[in-house]
Amino acid sequence: MPMQNSLALDPSLGLGPDPKEQMTEPQAVKLRELTQRADEPFDGSLTRRQAERRIAHLQEYLN
Repeated sequence: MPMQNSLALDPSLGLGPDPKEQMTEPQAVKLRELTQRADEPFDGSLTRRQAERRIAHLQEYLN
């Protein structure tokens, strides 16, 4: 039987924010700015993770 690291037993270790948590205000500001620059609609209902991905996509697209 392989040894188990006690850190690996913590299910919350290394997890990001709750996937259902609303995006933060700084994310909303950044996303609004990027969507305006890309001439795309702003979606204020995104979760933190969705906003993070959308921001990364738009930054790549605009650069």
